[in-house]
Amino acid sequence: MLSLPEEIQLHNIVETAPYLGKGPETFLRLPENVRVHLNDNAKQRAFHSSGCELRFRLKSPSCKISIKTCDIGGMGHGGGLAQILFGDFSHGYFPVILGENEFEFTAPQHDNLSKVSEQPLFDPALVRILLPTHAAICGIEMDGSFAAPEPGDVPERRALHYGSSITHGSGSLTSRETWAGISATNQNADLINLGLGGGCHCEPEMTDYLCGRNDFDYAVIETGINMLGLDPDIADKNIGNLIQKFTTAHADKPVFFVGVFPCHNDVQNNDQGRAQEIRDFVENEVKALNNPNAHFIDGKQALDPRTGLTTDLTHPSPAGMIQIGNFISAEIKKRL
Repeated sequence: MLSLPEEIQLHNIVETAPYLGKGPETFLRLPENVRVHLNDNAKQRAFHSSGCELRFRLKSPSCKISIKTCDIGGMGHGGGLAQILFGDFSHGYFPVILGENEFEFTAPQHDNLSKVSEQPLFDPALVRILLPTHAAICGIEMDGSFAAPEPGDVPERRALHYGSSITHGSGSLTSRETWAGISATNQNADLINLGLGGGCHCEPEMTDYLCGRNDFDYAVIETGINMLGLDPDIADKNIGNLIQKFTTAHADKPVFFVGVFPCHNDVQNNDQGRAQEIRDFVENEVKALNNPNAHFIDGKQALDPRTGLTTDLTHPSPAGMIQIGNFISAEIKKRL
């Protein structure tokens, strides 16, 4: 069911595996030998397709696609919206629910798109199927005539993002409208989204995996809200280990560590709670490195709580995602 035409390029998908060792093969954003060592939320969310894309050139006038999703935690979010883009241009949306989903689309006039966009980030001839933020994809079938992406169809720069549900995309409408997606677009970069809703614990196994990747130009690490649920000693140890090891492994790459975004803990504790302790700890750890490529960004300044938060006072609204994405990208530009 996941056997696609060889011309279809998978983005932000590293392999497939069955959940809990049984059931259908499902797309994964992390290798299985890393996933199994993480916390329960991360084990589930690694199957979620935030930032995952199918990329190809369409040779036929239209394309039909069937997507099957399976229930691996988080489908209470509704799976989400998939989005069809031709290069940078949105072509349409369709909801993805639990079970079978099918849709069809026709190609626009590529020449007209090229006239509008002289320096595109993605070439208008490249079809991009953006999969939803919270769906677990265990079946895809495609009907049409396809060609593989060509050199120059995608950006040369790549941005690696790791973080909590806010990086994952809880509160965004599509994968492209996550704050990480907005920030990467502003930086003319292709996004690798490794946000894990409820599961960003910075475990040693995850740190080692991130240290071993070398397919990006800069990284943004959200040391976020999930750390509040851990024992403070464990949280600090994991964060410190990640900062030390990751900056050593990628000494030649800019790395941006983002402190906890505004959350309920700030309101409950008058800005003096555990969230602020973590921000201060991360800032001090980064400063102690004295590394010109390691930077701290205060996530608390990233959005206006009045318009940027949802009613849980933690997850951003769609407007908040835009605010965060623009804020982080502006902070990156200052430092680069």
